[in-house]
Amino acid sequence: MRTISTALGMLALSIVGSTAWAAEQTVTLAVDNMYCALCPVTVSKAIERVDGVASVEVDFDRKEAVVTYEDTQTNWEALAAASTNAGYPAHLKDAS
Repeated sequence: MRTISTALGMLALSIVGSTAWAAEQTVTLAVDNMYCALCPVTVSKAIERVDGVASVEVDFDRKEAVVTYEDTQTNWEALAAASTNAGYPAHLKDAS
């Protein structure tokens, strides 16, 4: 019985431990080729489909997307690829 309790305890720690290291990240992507009011909707839907995305805000005037995501499930490269695959090439926006 003690072995089962120990095993269950270790399993619980591994589950909790893996989420304890997770953190939300926010990144701003520059998005090219947006030319109409519907473009941000397409970009937003493409990025929202990426696992781990918590929120997406696409600004047509600034030609950028601000994305908050779980860093253990995705990264900015996958977010940019999702936008690019939808026809709107994206890359990290310069910090300047």
